[in-house]
Amino acid sequence: MSTPPEPDLSALASLAHELAITMARVVGDIALVVDAHGVIVEVAEGARVPIAGCDQWVGRRWTDTVSPESQPKVLSLLEEVSRCGESPRGRELMHPWPGQADLPLAWSAIRLGTFGPVLAVGRDLRAVVALQQRFLEVQQEMERHYWRYRLVQSRSQRLYQVAHDAVLMLDAASLVVLQANARTAELLGRHLEDLLHLPLTDSLPMTLLGPVLELLVATRSSGRSTNRRGCEAGTLGRLDVAAAPLMVDGRRQLMLHVRSTEERVGGSAEGGVEVRLALSRMAETVETSADALVITDADGGVLMANPAFLRLTGVADEALLRRRPLPELMADVHGECAALVAQVRRVGMVNGAALGVAAKQGLRQHDRATRVSVCAALLAEGEPVCIGFVMVLEDEVPG
Repeated sequence: MSTPPEPDLSALASLAHELAITMARVVGDIALVVDAHGVIVEVAEGARVPIAGCDQWVGRRWTDTVSPESQPKVLSLLEEVSRCGESPRGRELMHPWPGQADLPLAWSAIRLGTFGPVLAVGRDLRAVVALQQRFLEVQQEMERHYWRYRLVQSRSQRLYQVAHDAVLMLDAASLVVLQANARTAELLGRHLEDLLHLPLTDSLPMTLLGPVLELLVATRSSGRSTNRRGCEAGTLGRLDVAAAPLMVDGRRQLMLHVRSTEERVGGSAEGGVEVRLALSRMAETVETSADALVITDADGGVLMANPAFLRLTGVADEALLRRRPLPELMADVHGECAALVAQVRRVGMVNGAALGVAAKQGLRQHDRATRVSVCAALLAEGEPVCIGFVMVLEDEVPG
C-alpha cells in the first residue's frame, strides 16, 4: 500500500502572519514565524502573554531568546522541522525573564511548504511546572515521614529488645547455663537460681527443646550466628530464638536470645492496624519505662537511648548523646563503667553489676551520685555487634 503524499502547505506561506495570530489566540500563548536561517520574523501574542518584551524578538535568532541550556533544543527542533516538515514531539524551552526565574514554554512547530517559513506555537508551562514541583515536594515529604517512621520503629524495637529479650550464656560443649538475665526466668517461669549451672535442656518445655537444640548445635558446628523464628513453645506461645558463638578466656560459649513473637513487629510500614498498635505499645513502653535503656557500639559509643537514660545522665536531647562514650556520660571517674563495657565485649554478658552515676546537668555536677544495677549483653545477631544496657535505679549516695 503506497504512502499518501505529504500535503503541500506552500499556499499557507503567504498567510504565515495571520496563521501565527490565530494559533496564538486559539492554540497557544505565543506564536513565532521563523525563517530558513532561524531568525524570528513575526511574533504573535495570545490573550495571556507569557513573557514581557517578546515583541522585541523580531529580527533575533530564536536561539538567542532562550537560555544556553535550551539552545541545542531549538537547533534540534528546527533541524527536525526542516527534514520532516513538522516536529511531532515538540520541545520544552526555558526563556530568560528579567527579574524572575526562567519561563518554561512548550513549543511545537510546522514548516509551511517545502521552502516556506516555520510556524512555532508556544504554551506557558508555569502552572504545570508548579504542579510538578508541588508533587515532588509532597512526595519528598512523604518519604521523609516514611523514613522518620522507620527510624522510630527501629529505635523502639531495638530498645524494647534490650529490655525484654531473654539472654543466656551457655557452655558450648555441655549447654550448661553460665549466666542469664531476669527476663529469662520470667519467660521460663523459673527462679533464676534454678536455671544457673544446670543444662538448659532441663528448663525448656518439650515443644521448644528440639528446635533450640537444633539451633545450638548448628551454631556450635558452623561457628556462625543462626536464628529461628516462630518456634512453638506450648504455653509460652511462639518464640524467636537466635544463637551466636563466643570465645571467652579461651572457652567456647554460646549466647542465646529469646523473645516472644508478640514482641516482634514486621518490617513493613504498611503492616496494618495490628502492626501499628504493636509499634505504638512498644514505643510507649520504651518512652515511659523507669529503667534506663541504652544501646552502644562495641566500643561503648552511644547509638540510642530512652528518656529515662536522658534523665539519668542529665542530657536534654538524645541527639546530643550519639557517639559519645558511655563512661563519659556517666561521669565514670573510677573507671567502673569503662571496665563494664570491656567486660561485656569480652564475655558477652554481665548481670547485676552496680555502677555509680554522677551525672552533670549543664556545667554543674550533681551533689549526689545515683547508683544503678546494670544488666548488659552483646547484641550479636547482626553486624556490627552492639551492646545493650538496662539500668535499674537503686538509690542515691553522697557524691
